[in-house]
Amino acid sequence: MANEVYFVHGILLPGGALLSQLTSVSPDTNSDLLTGYASGHAYPLFRAIREQSPEFPFSSEAISTVLAAITAGGNNYALDLSAGNTDLQCRQAQDLGVRYAPAVAQHERLRMSRAMLMWESISGNYNGDAGIDCRLVGTYDGVNAAVQNVGTGTLVGVPASAQHFTLGPVKINGAWLNVPQSVAVNSGATLLRAGGGNDPAPRFTGVRQTDDIISITALGKPWADYGLSGGVVASLAIYFCRKYPDGHNYADASLQHVKITATNGMILPDTGRSGGNDPMENTLRIACRAASGAAAVLGISTGVAIT
Repeated sequence: MANEVYFVHGILLPGGALLSQLTSVSPDTNSDLLTGYASGHAYPLFRAIREQSPEFPFSSEAISTVLAAITAGGNNYALDLSAGNTDLQCRQAQDLGVRYAPAVAQHERLRMSRAMLMWESISGNYNGDAGIDCRLVGTYDGVNAAVQNVGTGTLVGVPASAQHFTLGPVKINGAWLNVPQSVAVNSGATLLRAGGGNDPAPRFTGVRQTDDIISITALGKPWADYGLSGGVVASLAIYFCRKYPDGHNYADASLQHVKITATNGMILPDTGRSGGNDPMENTLRIACRAASGAAAVLGISTGVAIT
């Protein structure tokens, strides 16, 4: 009996870009199962699939690479990948060895011929690792299944682990926030998936809506700084600081960092936590909104300085 073990090599996007710095990938067929019973009979007599809505949720430390790819498509939340195939490449482990060479044609690929990439959250902690959570969603194109097993082949792209980020400073209404401890930027994006007739999977996939909420924990006294009923957000800048290889952090002035901005919304002191000799840690909830029907809620910039 063969003993086969595989590792994720990366997600190959149309055009050849490889997302390889993945901390987790969870392929899911999202199968809706039909189960049939006869009248008065306790045991199922029929099984079938009603519909499958496949997707590959994944997390990555390469925040800048993922966000730059998404925003290059002209939208800050989702990217149309229908220009070509999107492959989840899996590298075979070598029994009594390490890995088979990429050029050996025995690695596996799961393919989406028509797909969309969207991000859901970006988070980071003080002295911790920052990351981004995404969904890669497959759609039926009328011929090809939403996800296809295209069999064995060679691997494309060279894995890299060059981008690592940590939480940077936070500026609210022009003032630096006192001792930020963690930030979670949640897009609140929900999917709209639609099909019809006897389609085995949705033919349409898009973002139904967003509900952009940012949670920030910090030391200090936000109830006094912002008031118990909160206040208006006129400007918000959240930075994720890039780590320097074999060093500490890139300098603030270097064009290596990631910046998330908002110019409209409200800020609310949410919860606090303390006890014993632990300092009071407070959570701020920032509910962002668009300035108009022609504007996005969040601004995303990669390769910028901390200013």
